[in-house]
Amino acid sequence: MELFKREVFRRLLKRNKNSIAAGIILFIIGSVAGYVFYLGNPGIGDPEESPVFSALKEKFSFFETLNTPGKILFIFLNNLLVVVLSIFLGAILGLFPIFAALLNGFVMGMVSGAVVESEGVGYLLAGVAPHGIFELPAILVAIGLGLKLGYLIISTIISILLSKPTKDNDFKIFFGELKPALMIIVLLLCIAAFVEVLITPAFITIAGG
Repeated sequence: MELFKREVFRRLLKRNKNSIAAGIILFIIGSVAGYVFYLGNPGIGDPEESPVFSALKEKFSFFETLNTPGKILFIFLNNLLVVVLSIFLGAILGLFPIFAALLNGFVMGMVSGAVVESEGVGYLLAGVAPHGIFELPAILVAIGLGLKLGYLIISTIISILLSKPTKDNDFKIFFGELKPALMIIVLLLCIAAFVEVLITPAFITIAGG
């Protein structure tokens, strides 16, 4: 199928490499900030002390009540919501994908700090890597596309204010690439959801969880 050919994905990444790289940098900044914040406030890992960990605990408690198909669907829909909002709310000057990258990175950094302190690096890798290799690229590409849309909007506004030609062709290319991009992202999120529910727990068990 043309949408899933390697060349299509390669062209997509190449054309949007700068915005995707910006999203990755923002995510890393958020992760480092979250980890450093946790190190400076180790008590923040207590759900009683932290609204972030309290919310995560409530979400996990609900997740545990679901059956296997329900867990897969829950994870997939949560990630899909992040992806859709990151791309299309990028139209608001790219603000939402910036927020999404920093916030998701910050939460990841905080949780990583707590897990490493209590269980070790091996446990963290076992709990994140199996599905993360599919999930994280999908979300970061979506954030990058949202940033690209925001850039195009800002560029258009500036061009109009300066009475210069707008980048209509860039918009056409962007929206032309959006369908294959979403198809690839959805495929990666589907794989990630299945792996997180069916395979990641086995890695956690091996790591001593």
